[in-house]
Amino acid sequence: MIALARDNGFALVVVISGISNPLLNQGVRRLRKDLTAAEPNGWSFFVNPGKDGQDLSLIESVRDNWADPETPRALKKTAVCILLKHYGRIDALREIVERFGWSGLRVLIIDDEADQASLNTSFRRGKESATYRNIRLLRDVFPHHAYLQYTATPQAPLLLAIADVLSPDFVHVLEPGDEYVGGPEFFGSARGLVRVIPDDDLLMADDPDGPPPPSLVTAFQEFLVGAAHVLATGQVETRSLLVHPSRLTDPHVLFYRWVRALWGHWKGAIDEPEEAHFLKDQFEGAWQSLKNSDPSLAGFDECWAALRYVLRNLQVIEMNARDSQTPVIEWDSSKAYVLVGGQALDRGFTVDGLAVTYMSRDPGSWTADTIQQRARFFGYKRHYLQQCRVYLEPALRDAFDMYVEHERHMLASLREIAGGETSLKEWERNFLLAPSMRATRQSVVSLPMIAVTAGERWIYDPLPHVVQAEVAQSVEALDRYSVFDSPPDAHGHLWGTMSLEGLLRVAEEAEVISAVESADFRALRLQIARLLDEHPLEQVTVIKMRWPVEGVRTLTTSGTVQPFQGASSGYLGDRKIFDEANLTVQIHRLALRRSKFEQPFASVLTIAFRTPERLAASWLIEDEAE
Repeated sequence: MIALARDNGFALVVVISGISNPLLNQGVRRLRKDLTAAEPNGWSFFVNPGKDGQDLSLIESVRDNWADPETPRALKKTAVCILLKHYGRIDALREIVERFGWSGLRVLIIDDEADQASLNTSFRRGKESATYRNIRLLRDVFPHHAYLQYTATPQAPLLLAIADVLSPDFVHVLEPGDEYVGGPEFFGSARGLVRVIPDDDLLMADDPDGPPPPSLVTAFQEFLVGAAHVLATGQVETRSLLVHPSRLTDPHVLFYRWVRALWGHWKGAIDEPEEAHFLKDQFEGAWQSLKNSDPSLAGFDECWAALRYVLRNLQVIEMNARDSQTPVIEWDSSKAYVLVGGQALDRGFTVDGLAVTYMSRDPGSWTADTIQQRARFFGYKRHYLQQCRVYLEPALRDAFDMYVEHERHMLASLREIAGGETSLKEWERNFLLAPSMRATRQSVVSLPMIAVTAGERWIYDPLPHVVQAEVAQSVEALDRYSVFDSPPDAHGHLWGTMSLEGLLRVAEEAEVISAVESADFRALRLQIARLLDEHPLEQVTVIKMRWPVEGVRTLTTSGTVQPFQGASSGYLGDRKIFDEANLTVQIHRLALRRSKFEQPFASVLTIAFRTPERLAASWLIEDEAE
């Protein structure tokens, strides 16, 4: 995008980078390398420009050159200002650029990791958070600018109120290249690359005086065998192990100490004949594990011979800022790394050649975008995917399973928007979520949303239609999609079946089901459509309750109807009549009266739906009532 901006005459590009120095340094290094390769003399780079005379003078000269149509093309360099995402850095740039007029000049502002820190975390208090405010003020300086948000987790920007200045106007889904592997490859397949850390090992991780957990030892050994394979086969590639025990600092120290102790022991033992014999047996087990998933793995003897050199040149780095700043990784200094840390390795940080991940921390607040951001093991690694391993705390393993399905649904919706089927402003927000999961942190959500669980409860319209002519038409439509091949049961209920496709058609006929567009029924339609995509052969159980007898119901004071007959001697009650295995549809014919002393004034058809636990899901749906 920056290269395209230059091609199209943009004078200034502002990149608001990550919130940490490692992310900033990573971004600066990549931009300098890639943009200089694209056009060696086309750029002026500024990193966290300050108010000193040099930065001010250089930015002014860039501005003047672009403002003067007579300036030779060779002197029209595009300024690339890369900022730490901090309100002070953003404000410092604003103070510089507002000294000059930018009318008629094109400016591009890129917000990297746009769902973090940029958004207004104070809107619920009627205020603006500092970073959000300063981004808005910076944008106000440039009459002609585009604001481009990048993120792998767009939930938060998508849940902003349309009037919010950071609410996006359009969306483009960046499709990865063939080498990329993500959630479906790790969690949607039977490759066995993801392992659950045993409970006993998690308990050991809380004992600073005990030995390292066996699963950590295995993960370390598998990583070293993979790195030895690279060396043995003459490849020039980096391999890394990421150990992510907690967001807190103290656990990092313990795991760092364990890793260094194992490394020191193995590095010394491999050159001692007696100890090397036992060590060789241990590493052969790790080699066999990798060989089972990757038949192309070099032979064990070749890997064993290369292992001493891997151990000798290995770098083990603690990635936190206990004493000063978080270390900056010089990836050219070695071909094998172990990184131990937490938040510094979380959002946006890329680990070169990441092959093995050991993550013993739990899902925390079960926030979908945060969980996905921990997946540093996604990336461009298909050619060595079968040598990858991911060790996860059990609940975090479940959370990733849930996230993959959530992301698949979200991206399908965004691709439809990008394809022009609807606009982002018109899109009715809905997110498929596990019951325990939130889309993003609540502090930034300014769009009114409703959480709906479409499972293990009855969904029905308490305000059924009262138009007599529609009842017969509705029964005819339901019969068209259903099969009833058994006599009524002892209570007069007629049981039948229906396909999911038939149910979706019924659900989409609003005059049959619901007089109002409630969140429950919107979630129900989404749920049925999802099941039709993923489980098209599922059958639906249809029950005509006491058919064709009409049950008499009295309207409540608010005009609603409760269709279910209660329990009595020998009868469990309508709410207990369902198929535990399948999605169940109950059909009730009711005669309505305004009071128990009046005669019925109308006949209605009411349909109630119940999804079993195995097919249930939760949805986050935009509240259209707001």
